[in-house]
Amino acid sequence: MDKSFKIKIDDTVLAYMSKKKKRDLTLTISSTGGGCCPTFEISEVSLKKPDQSDLFDIFQQNDVTVYISKNVKVIAPTLRFTLKKNLIGATIQAEGLGLKRQQV
Repeated sequence: MDKSFKIKIDDTVLAYMSKKKKRDLTLTISSTGGGCCPTFEISEVSLKKPDQSDLFDIFQQNDVTVYISKNVKVIAPTLRFTLKKNLIGATIQAEGLGLKRQQV
């Protein structure tokens, strides 16, 4: 992973994490689909430390430990974490990623 980017954690994310009493933010990429369906990558953000931290690049930002999977491709100058509210709560999303989409 190219480490020449900045990390920005929005204030809404920091407030959400503080409310949940969490100080770890983990970004992973997983593939979905396959077989008769197209495959594509999705990003997942969780508020826990990864089990295998050696598979992650580790950063400190705003008193938060950020774990970014080594297979993440950041294409923007700033990797930004934002909070998206929905009917049943909220999710943290990462912006500035290059995710693969492959047609069958």
